[in-house]
Amino acid sequence: MHIGILGGGITGLTAAFYLLRAGHQVTVLEARPELGGLATSFNFGPFHWDKFYHCILTSDLPLLQLIEDLGLTPELRWTETKVGFYTGGQLRSMTTTLDFLRFPALSLWQKFRLGLGILYTARIQDGLALEQEPIQPWLERIFGQGNYQKMWEPLLKCKLGAARTQTSASFIWATIRRLYSTREKNASRKECLGYVRGGYRAVFARLVDRVTEMGGNIITGISAEKISSSARGITLTGGQKTMDFDCLVSTIPSRPFARITAGLNAAYRSKLEKIQYMGMVCAALVLRRKLTPYYCTNLTDDLPFTGIIEMTNLISLEETQGRHLVYLPKYTAPGDPLFDATDDEVWQSFRAGLQRVLPDLQDGDIEQRFIFRERLVQPIPVINYSALVPGMQTSVDNLFLANTTQIVNSTLNNNEMVKIARRVTGLVENTRQVQSDRLREDVVPEIAHLGSK
Repeated sequence: MHIGILGGGITGLTAAFYLLRAGHQVTVLEARPELGGLATSFNFGPFHWDKFYHCILTSDLPLLQLIEDLGLTPELRWTETKVGFYTGGQLRSMTTTLDFLRFPALSLWQKFRLGLGILYTARIQDGLALEQEPIQPWLERIFGQGNYQKMWEPLLKCKLGAARTQTSASFIWATIRRLYSTREKNASRKECLGYVRGGYRAVFARLVDRVTEMGGNIITGISAEKISSSARGITLTGGQKTMDFDCLVSTIPSRPFARITAGLNAAYRSKLEKIQYMGMVCAALVLRRKLTPYYCTNLTDDLPFTGIIEMTNLISLEETQGRHLVYLPKYTAPGDPLFDATDDEVWQSFRAGLQRVLPDLQDGDIEQRFIFRERLVQPIPVINYSALVPGMQTSVDNLFLANTTQIVNSTLNNNEMVKIARRVTGLVENTRQVQSDRLREDVVPEIAHLGSK
């Protein structure tokens, strides 16, 4: 088969890699000049690193398998990391059991109930039933009103904004399950996170090498304008080009996909258009000094960003030429005025918030700053989300969809996207095999009948 893949992010290139290994012909089409999508790298000046923050968990088995298949396992590095909390105007550690017991924002009873609730939630095996539960009443029932008001509500406000009122309890279950899996399976329960030396730039460089070595074709800077059925399978038009494929896998967000695709039935198109997305505005700082000992600092106080991710508390300073790299993400609705504000306007807001957390931070400590924006990052896990998810096999024959909307009862991360890429490659091969078998059933008897004549 000649398979087209729309989108050159982690999902698209992973699908291309495995489809080529299965013996198919593949062409990848990416609208932007560079590959990578949400995992693309950026030239920060003294060094290259990921544009947005990423880490690898010891439980990320599909992603670790991809890294193994690419021959990059020797480049994996693992680090014990620490977690911080900014609450009540103070920065505090929340890494060890002793840190937890000393945490001043909660009473002893609230701490006991929080710890018990996290253990209970981490042991729930299937979050599907939690999709029916609105998040606030469920959190209050499991953790108590005090924990909800002091911990969960501020964190949800940071992460989801107004969308938290629409979110199901499965969101918290998925978040706790993923974070809990970073803890070592021994008495210390220390958090251990990983990365590939060189970041996702190294991963994508190896993916591109393997794809091209196997005969795959990668075209950047071509924006899809129309997808439609054809006699062969699927026709894609864009950039004054028309390309025909036996089948096409799209990895772009659902609403843009709906706009350019002809022939979708009303039920499938409705699912695409109902999905609500969160966007992200993220400041990335190149610093001359360390800010905190924490990889991730959670915020319960009202601040203009969601958290503080100090990447160089995970990765080696060799990766950043001795500089310290910090991300200040803000998850928000795609229509937030921040997306249209100037970089200076965003920075002034973020700078004031950062000054509250770290009053001793001087402008001279900041070597460079950058503002990155993505409007369509992750779907909001609303009540009964699974019923809204569009299937990978669309209502158009030979046309498949594999994007972030198909993350069910989990959180957005590259491991989930690799898992989705593996699922869609299996579905493509199975669908074409079924079609081939049906064709054989129809054609072979007819040929035999003609031969008898």
